[in-house]
Amino acid sequence: MRFTLLAGAASLLLAVIAGAAFFTLSSFNHFKQVENRFAGSCSPVTGVAGPEDIEIAGPSRAFVSSLDRRAGKGARGAIFSVRIDDPLDSENWRDRTAGAPARFQPLGLNYYEAGDIRRLFVVNSATKSVEIYAVAGNGDLKHVESVTERRLTSPNDVVAVGPRAFYVSNDVEAGRSSIVGKAQFLMRAAAGTIFYYDGVSMRAAAEGLRFANGLALNAEGTRLYAAETAGQSLAIYDRDAETGVLTLAKTEPLPAAPDNINVAFDGALWIGAQPKPLSTPLVERDSAQVAPSLVIRYVDKEGVAAPMTEVFSDRGALISTASVAAVSGRHLLIGALLDDKYLICDLPG
Repeated sequence: MRFTLLAGAASLLLAVIAGAAFFTLSSFNHFKQVENRFAGSCSPVTGVAGPEDIEIAGPSRAFVSSLDRRAGKGARGAIFSVRIDDPLDSENWRDRTAGAPARFQPLGLNYYEAGDIRRLFVVNSATKSVEIYAVAGNGDLKHVESVTERRLTSPNDVVAVGPRAFYVSNDVEAGRSSIVGKAQFLMRAAAGTIFYYDGVSMRAAAEGLRFANGLALNAEGTRLYAAETAGQSLAIYDRDAETGVLTLAKTEPLPAAPDNINVAFDGALWIGAQPKPLSTPLVERDSAQVAPSLVIRYVDKEGVAAPMTEVFSDRGALISTASVAAVSGRHLLIGALLDDKYLICDLPG
């Protein structure tokens, strides 16, 4: 009798675990069918490990954040300055950081320009800091300073509002690589924060995000956009330009897990996203595996009949684990967390 009770309890426990696992996989779209869909044409630019973020800097230049995430904790990343009109230029594969800082694993980055001042802000996950570089006319970078703070435990992306001022996302307080952090992602815990650094001190500007990821500002600096990767949504904040205070205006659900955000010349948001985010750890462990990719265009205006468009969709053969989409003229650049290439696509129409 006792054995029967124990066997029944064990079966019930296994059923509960299996049900919870199925629910989690379903809620993150793991069983969703993804189609190959794009009305334009794309060309791969190979030889760039993990181009996680891409930032347009002028009419023909883009900065690319690169890191081989399968190479181990000691690997050093790079920042490439790419000529969009000449993607095969040999200079496109030269690291522009001049080796500074020595410990460097870049994630999100943001280009800032005001008058004669040109800066590149880069999240450095190796030291949990934001690196600030001065940008030369040829795209070379000179390291200016590192900014860090004890509460910045897991920085992910940055958007600048001044030569030394910025917002930075802290995806989960426990750290995205920790067991607790991974559990917080799976449970969609509201453990993410956006910090504001005014050039002197850092303070929390927004809290309670479900894995705070990509950040972007509109041209006027009055709206801040934040990707909630675990929440599969876009958080939109009204921003007080004088105080830096953020007020949540609305949250828009998305059809995939968003990563980085870029704002195009016409004000539209371009979002690199992963339809099946729970496939990413499998791809990281096995380079032969692929995960699907999605590019979303979102228009933040009242009265737009269809504010959200799925512009690009791929099962993973063309590009796997997409993390960013950036537009320059008629070109769409798509980067990825774990792929060894990025795409330069010609937009239709």
